[in-house]
Amino acid sequence: MISSVFFHNFIGPDNILQNVPFPFNNKQYVQTRIEGVENIFRNAIIFGKEKTYFGSSRGLYVLMNGDNKATKIKGIDDKVIFLTIDQHNNIYFATEDNDIFIYKNDSSIVQIEGLVADADVTALALDSMNNLYLGTLAGIYYLPAGKTVAEKVNWGDYVVFALIIDHQDDVYFTTNKRDFFSYQQSKDDPLVLIQNLNELIYAMAIDQTNNIYLGNYIYQTKTNELKEINLRDRSIYSIAVDAKDNIYYCSFLDGVYFLKKGENQVIKTNLFGREVQTIAIDAKDNIFVSNNEGPFIFQVYNPPIVPDPIVKQKDMVVAKVLGYVFLGTSGAVGLSCLGTYLWNKYRYKKNRRK
Repeated sequence: MISSVFFHNFIGPDNILQNVPFPFNNKQYVQTRIEGVENIFRNAIIFGKEKTYFGSSRGLYVLMNGDNKATKIKGIDDKVIFLTIDQHNNIYFATEDNDIFIYKNDSSIVQIEGLVADADVTALALDSMNNLYLGTLAGIYYLPAGKTVAEKVNWGDYVVFALIIDHQDDVYFTTNKRDFFSYQQSKDDPLVLIQNLNELIYAMAIDQTNNIYLGNYIYQTKTNELKEINLRDRSIYSIAVDAKDNIYYCSFLDGVYFLKKGENQVIKTNLFGREVQTIAIDAKDNIFVSNNEGPFIFQVYNPPIVPDPIVKQKDMVVAKVLGYVFLGTSGAVGLSCLGTYLWNKYRYKKNRRK
């Protein structure tokens, strides 16, 4: 669509329209290209303390809040395909070579051991105690907090495509056979097949009320209800949730789909570009995307508050015209004085004729 905001905002670096605010979902956004990094992988954007981290084809990058140029982290040169971060700002990441590392406190790098050769990582997720779960093509692995050796859990040799942990520390995952499972430790039989789905699921997200979003489905964990929405795109590889539980589905083939909280109708938009590989939203509702044009931030724009001009009270003048007193600003009083002058001049001439 030639009239799309993305087209107008991305004509070139010297285009004055590049930072023109545009409306979306009752907010104003300004588009900014992220410099210094390219080829950000899906599910490889995470938010730390005053920083954003990106996994890319050339390693791990960091962007300070308020900047638009990312910096490469030294010592990490492999393709970083998955990222997650714990409560202590330690970053867990997986590379294309199937190596798992912890980047501790923006300083040291520690490798995680224990995965077999064919356990290619497909997902990383942390529970509330900073224990790490790793979805792989050879089952699920578990890394206790503070440890560096992962162990395989005895849930089966599933080929895991997506994995997420809810606010109760229950684990949910999908497989290459379109199965959707949950593992709830509080149950006598913890591993439960929720449903065999109609599509393969490559990404999941969770909102503040513990609802899980996966492809064309929403799973309500409180009621164990799985319902479908009208999203028919089968190329959803990244899902993001904003601060008000609105959902953004990233489609590699067809832009972004938007689901407003409480509604069932998904809206398609190209405002964030086409061929969107990944999408993430920070706590301030700034939207980060990587599309076929590169990585961008769509920042929430708050127009500057312009104070009302201070009107200085002008000197008040008293003018007597025909026995009446007029009070006003300089303009009005000027007219009154002029009227008084002309009236007196008229009376003077009239008296001279007599």
